[in-house]
Amino acid sequence: MKSKFAAFTLLLATVFLMASCLDSDNDYTYTDDCAISSFSVTTAKQKTFVKTSDGLRDSLVVKELSLSNYKFYIDQINGKVYNPDSLPCGVDAKKLLCSVSSSSSGLVVIKSTTSDSLNYFNSTDSTDFSVDREIQAVSNSGLSVKKYTVHVNVHKEQADSFAWHATSICAELKNLQAVKTAAVNGKLLLLGTDGNATLVYANDGTQWTKCQTNLGHNLAADAYKSVVAKDDYVYISDGDNIVRTNDGKTWNTVAEATGVTRLVAASRYSLYGYASDGRLMASNDNGATWAVAEVDDNLSLMPYAETTYASVEINGYAKTDRVMLFGTRNADTYPNDKYLTIWGKIDEAADNSENQPWAYYGVSEDNTHAAPLLSGISAVAYDNGVYMMGQEEGKAPKFYKSLDNGITWREDTAIVVLPANFNENVAGAVTTKGVYALTVDKNKSLWLVNARNGMTWRGRINRLGWIKEQTSFEN
Repeated sequence: MKSKFAAFTLLLATVFLMASCLDSDNDYTYTDDCAISSFSVTTAKQKTFVKTSDGLRDSLVVKELSLSNYKFYIDQINGKVYNPDSLPCGVDAKKLLCSVSSSSSGLVVIKSTTSDSLNYFNSTDSTDFSVDREIQAVSNSGLSVKKYTVHVNVHKEQADSFAWHATSICAELKNLQAVKTAAVNGKLLLLGTDGNATLVYANDGTQWTKCQTNLGHNLAADAYKSVVAKDDYVYISDGDNIVRTNDGKTWNTVAEATGVTRLVAASRYSLYGYASDGRLMASNDNGATWAVAEVDDNLSLMPYAETTYASVEINGYAKTDRVMLFGTRNADTYPNDKYLTIWGKIDEAADNSENQPWAYYGVSEDNTHAAPLLSGISAVAYDNGVYMMGQEEGKAPKFYKSLDNGITWREDTAIVVLPANFNENVAGAVTTKGVYALTVDKNKSLWLVNARNGMTWRGRINRLGWIKEQTSFEN
C-alpha cells in the first residue's frame, strides 16, 4: 500500500505542477470529472506460420499489424474496457502499443502486474495486456479517480480453421443402406433403411442409441427419405400419415390419410411434400392440412428420385425464408441430365404477405459452375450460404458451397473436406451411394455420418462459434 500511496501522491504533485506551469489565468478551472473516453490498440506483432515455397514445411513469419479499426467498448457503469471483436490469432498481447484518452484532459495511469505501484500510461511503449490490467483515470483537479479493468480479447484459433472430431462408433449403423439425419431438440436423429424397414437412432452428442418407437409398427423401408425438420421436430410421412418426433422414441400423429406420401422440404413456417399423383403440396399448420403448392414451371422438372433441401432466413425481411429444394430426376426417364435439379421459393409469414410460387432454377449456358449431377446428397444452410455433400458417379463424396442461393456451386477444397479417416475400416473405395449424411445443429456445428463404418464426426468453422460480447450499457 505504501508504494501505491507514494505513486498516487506523485501523480497529484504532477497535476499541480502542470497547473503551476500555466500562466496566471484566474479563469482556469480544474474539474473533478474523470473517465476513460477512448481506448484502442494501435500496433501489434503477429506470429503466423506459412508454407515454404516447396510446400513441405511451415515457416514462422512475424509481421506488424495496424489494429486501430478494432473497436473497444467502455462500460462506464462497471468499469470495464474490452474488444468484442477479438484481435487476430497470433497477435502477441504482451507487447501492444495502445492509445488511451480521458475526459477533461486528466491523467491515465496503469497498475503494475506484480504490485500496487502505478505508472503513467505511455502510448509509445509496448504494454502487456496478456492478462487483465487495471488502468485509472485521474481528474485534472487530482481529487477524483475512476478505475477500469482492461481485457484484450485475442483469438486463440484461426477464424476459418475447421477440424472434424470423431465421436463413438456405432456398429449397428453398418447394417443401413441409406440414411438421413437432422438435429432437433438438442439431439441428432438418424433415420435409415436396412432394406426392409426404416430404423431410428438418436445421438446425445457422444453416441448413437437405437430408438424403440411408440408407433406400433415398422416404418416403411423408404420412410427415411421423408425426413424434414421444423420447430425442433423431425417430420416424416408414414404411408400418408404425417407424424413427428423430437426424441426419436415418441411419435405424434399430426394428420391421417393426407395423400402426401413424402415430405421434401420445410421452412420456419411451412412443410412441403409430394402427393401420390406427383403434385407438390404445402402445409402452413405443421402438416394438419394440405393444399396444392403453386409452381412456375412443369412438374416434370421436379426432383422425384432423390431430394434434399435447405432453408435460409432472409435478413432484413420480417418472417421471410428462402427454401431451396435440390435433387435428381429418374435416371431411366431422363438419362441425359447433367446437373442437379433445383427449385426455390420465398416463404413469407408476415401480415399481408403474398404467397410466392416455387421457381425452377434452370442452368443457363453461361453458368460454368452449376451443381453437377450428384447422389447421396445432403444440404444445409451454413456460413452465409448453402453447403451440399454428394458424389458424382464412381467418385468419393465431396463438399460444395453456393453463395447465390443454389445457382452456382464450387467444391470446398480448403475448409470443409472429408475427415482423414473417413474411409477407416472400410474395404474398397468410398463410392457407395446414400450411406453418408450431413446436417447442422443450432450451435452451427456440422455432423457427418458414414454408415459404412458406423463413424460420426462433428466440426465447426471456428469463427461461427465465437461469442459476441455486450456492446451497449444502461444505468
